[in-house]
Amino acid sequence: MTYETVLTERRGETGGILWVTLNRPEKLNALSMTLFDELRQVFQEARRDRSVRCMVITGAGRGFCAGADFTGGRPEGLLYANAESPTDLEGARLFFRNESETYIALKRLDVPVIASVNGVCVGAGLDMVAHCDMAVASTAARFQVAYVKRGLFADLGGFYSLPRVIGWRKAMEMMTTGRFMSAEEAHTAGLTNYLVPPEELEAKTMELALAVEAGPPLGQKLGKMLAYRTQGMDFESALEFSAIALGTTATSEDRAEGQRSFAEKRESKFTGR
Repeated sequence: MTYETVLTERRGETGGILWVTLNRPEKLNALSMTLFDELRQVFQEARRDRSVRCMVITGAGRGFCAGADFTGGRPEGLLYANAESPTDLEGARLFFRNESETYIALKRLDVPVIASVNGVCVGAGLDMVAHCDMAVASTAARFQVAYVKRGLFADLGGFYSLPRVIGWRKAMEMMTTGRFMSAEEAHTAGLTNYLVPPEELEAKTMELALAVEAGPPLGQKLGKMLAYRTQGMDFESALEFSAIALGTTATSEDRAEGQRSFAEKRESKFTGR
């Protein structure tokens, strides 16, 4: 499918890597209503596509994402609540769903998601990176909770994910001061898995994505689900949940392949079945 503001490409040994590029380079890939809508479609379609084993999200040009941008108005043909009046609180709540449901769709993805941060990453862009499972960043990247500079807060879930990813102290500093964080500081804080020079970003991201693609899809999906879903559980309840999920992998073809490849001292070839 062709989009106006998003580029998609299949990569990898099996075509299992879905490479998604935010494509508004002239606006540093700021999220317009159209971009929000098209990203949501990409995420929802990927969730239903068994052949997708890993997703990479990056930005075209010199920026990852400069936050939200509603200067272009609403996409023609789509219906949204009337939130033009500052006192129309219910309209504003319904209008917000176009943004929030895009990020919900991102969080619902079963497969591992990697952010490849090539440049400036602020506001809703930083929220997106925080919601991804892994991240690789260029030393040219910079991060900011830009909302607070506009009298707002990290409303697209940054308030939820940032403290979990970089720790409470750093997250509170960013969310209350709005200061920029360098790529080096963000990496030290745990926002990124790898930090590389700009010219090595794509190659390092592909290296990580290929390693994910080669893994067992069922085990990866269940491991990711358990990691997120059991965060609020006590240890014993989490293990009970794990025991139920274990049955899905125990009888799978991938489990048998994993055992055979181990015995035969070769690399496994997983199919997701």
